[in-house]
Amino acid sequence: MAKKKQGFVYGALILMLSNLIVKIVNALFKIPLANSIGDTAMGYFNSAYSIYATCFLISTAGLPVAISRMIAASRAKGRWKEVDAIYRISLLIFLAIGLIGTAGLFFGADAIANLQGEPGLGICIKTISPIMFFVCLVSSIRGYFQGNQNMTPTAVSQVIESLGNLCLGLTAGVFATKNGFAPTTVAAFALGGVTLGIVASSVYMAFAKWVGDRDKEVGLDQSCRSKKELAKELILIAIPVTVSSSIMSLTGLMDSLMAVRRINDALVDVTHFAIHDAAPVAVTLYGAYAAKAVTLFNLPPAIIYPFAISIIPAISGADATQDKVALNKTMDFTFRIVTVICLPCAIGMGVMAKPIIDLLFSSSEAIFRNAAGVEFFSNDVVAPMLTILSASILFSGLISVSGAMLQAAGHAHLSIVSTCFGVVAKAVSIWVLIGIPAIGHYGIPISTLLCYVIMFCFNTVFLQKRVNYRLSFRRILLKPLVASVACGVTAGCCHLILSRLIPDSLSTVLSIGLAALVYAVLLFRIGGFDKEDVLQLPKGQTILRILTKIKLIRA
Repeated sequence: MAKKKQGFVYGALILMLSNLIVKIVNALFKIPLANSIGDTAMGYFNSAYSIYATCFLISTAGLPVAISRMIAASRAKGRWKEVDAIYRISLLIFLAIGLIGTAGLFFGADAIANLQGEPGLGICIKTISPIMFFVCLVSSIRGYFQGNQNMTPTAVSQVIESLGNLCLGLTAGVFATKNGFAPTTVAAFALGGVTLGIVASSVYMAFAKWVGDRDKEVGLDQSCRSKKELAKELILIAIPVTVSSSIMSLTGLMDSLMAVRRINDALVDVTHFAIHDAAPVAVTLYGAYAAKAVTLFNLPPAIIYPFAISIIPAISGADATQDKVALNKTMDFTFRIVTVICLPCAIGMGVMAKPIIDLLFSSSEAIFRNAAGVEFFSNDVVAPMLTILSASILFSGLISVSGAMLQAAGHAHLSIVSTCFGVVAKAVSIWVLIGIPAIGHYGIPISTLLCYVIMFCFNTVFLQKRVNYRLSFRRILLKPLVASVACGVTAGCCHLILSRLIPDSLSTVLSIGLAALVYAVLLFRIGGFDKEDVLQLPKGQTILRILTKIKLIRA
């Protein structure tokens, strides 16, 4: 196989860096896009994208994990010929799924739009339908590289895809807006850029695989199971992962499908606003929430996702060779990393929701107007929703890695159980909460939080019972929580003081920077991230010497 093999943490950091770049590029895409085309067009954009995302997960969530896990196990046992056979079989399955998915989305676009209660959405779904074929191609090759613990091609392809969105999608959306097209047409133009971005990514991945095939590591063991046996194992691993991931994707789809309909039914009673035409208001409200609150909420979990990807081959290899020490060490370190990253983001974003939204998004479009004629702008409505949603950041990250651990250890079916309970809680709570006048549209983020908490609790129990791994909340949560609370208090107090002295945008940036500094210093000083953790990082010895020299870690 490709000679370049990366360690678990190194591969995760490569993907983390690429995800950070991707999120920055996507922010440069979605933020000006939302500001340019308005909340209504963004509502159609996000509705079509959420439908695509659900189909994408159904098509590609299970097989990449199955490929990665099977290849990692075959490598650990020295079965080099079998690795190539796994890839070839998976590629054929992927391409068939991609063709079926593209045809289904294109010809079923109008039916899906009518089901959602937005007939004009059909053109948006048709525009994005070709993506299904190309994401299947890209995902098969990504699974191959990830199984070989080479995360670089995946990282590069993600950056290429996001740059395509920025350069093409934003340009097309702005062009359509300036020419006075309808909101659905504007959204379709922007989605066209997303499609072209994944096409460019697929071309790169095909090239990377061709280059990698010219320089292979060939071992002595050329044994290989039959194609039928490999295909059977691939499917048996992929099905529970796919079911779990596709059910999980329903949480976002519920916001799109159920929230808009429920707000339409209950909008006047819930908000006490005098609305003459409720349907566009519901679409606009969801568009503002998805484009602003959800976009910001997704930033921290996206940093964690690389660890979920990288941990699968690492755990699969350790599990195949029965190396329990390596297994527990990898899982323990991963949970600490997730907590250290997600917890301060959750508290900080909750405290600074309104300043951050005002910094990044315009609020020129009024969503509501009450009986007295007072207008309520999107940022004012969305900021409290983000404050509630930010509490889900930690649980989203923990679910991501705990689910990956169950999958890698051969218990993917248990993540289905966790996900089913979470999704049922989401469906019931979103319908009930939106209908309560005192809660209204805030039921959307509250239902998400409830869903994630339930899923994480189930995953934790399953890890203890089936993988024999006990999560120490005191070791993993307590010290980062202390530092994170200090981070949130610092951010809130600094912004309160600085906003009276300097422009609000500058005070927001400075407050976040000071809070991050306080968090980092306090985290190291109280031992929330210690020597052992630092040494597991690439160049850990060098980093430890620097931290010791500046007295963040005691010698």
